[in-house]
Amino acid sequence: MEILIPIITLGVLGLLFGIGLALASKKLTVETDPRLERIHGLLPGSNCGACGGAGCFGFAESILSGKLAIDACRVSNQEVKEKIAQLLDKKLEKKVKLIAALHCNGGVKVKDKVLYQGIEDCVAANLVVGGQKECFWGCLGFGTCAKVCPFGAITMTSEQLPKVDAHKCKACNKCVLVCPKKLFSLIPSGHDIYVACSSHDTGKDTKSVCPVGCIACGICTRVKDSPFYLKENLSSIDYKKAAHNEPFEEAKNKCPIKCIIKRD
Repeated sequence: MEILIPIITLGVLGLLFGIGLALASKKLTVETDPRLERIHGLLPGSNCGACGGAGCFGFAESILSGKLAIDACRVSNQEVKEKIAQLLDKKLEKKVKLIAALHCNGGVKVKDKVLYQGIEDCVAANLVVGGQKECFWGCLGFGTCAKVCPFGAITMTSEQLPKVDAHKCKACNKCVLVCPKKLFSLIPSGHDIYVACSSHDTGKDTKSVCPVGCIACGICTRVKDSPFYLKENLSSIDYKKAAHNEPFEEAKNKCPIKCIIKRD
């Protein structure tokens, strides 16, 4: 009898605790939108973070809450985005695909001004007197952009320059953000010609350190219907003014330094 009393007591307590937990779980349960799992199931599952969300599930939550747009996912194709839009009863606006472009063509053509023996990282090297290259504006060649690209779209060439694979690039913007020299930009996929230089030095100073640097001669700005313009000793392109491709080809062919290049 003495043994039964504690057993019964523990059993009753266990039952009461069980009922209490069951009631609490019902009352405290957070209802989730049934569309959440369906959206998450449509997403690629790469969890790259390029959208700004905490992985694909976090992105799905952000879509439902309105914090992020469907187009914020750089990995999903148009078909997946349209399915998500239908699920949310939203209209998906088609946007022009963007591709990263490197505005430098110096690489091994530019000599080193100092012997750098630190961490092989562009951000670290840039902290030491702006990097080891004679051209202050140019690529440092350590491939930090390639290391952070979650899609393997950037590889380093024998010229010690990053090369962007247009087919793999998802315009996630990570290379743009990580480059300490701000050499990357995202340009419309319909245009494969761009200025491969970022130097704001005078033409004379640029030419003294880099044989392929923009000398701000302005020839590109004088072609017919030119979208090129000069600003701070550097040629740039306003792609919104590009009505057709002829001015790009003409400017590329007339550039005396050949710093206007075409993506492979």
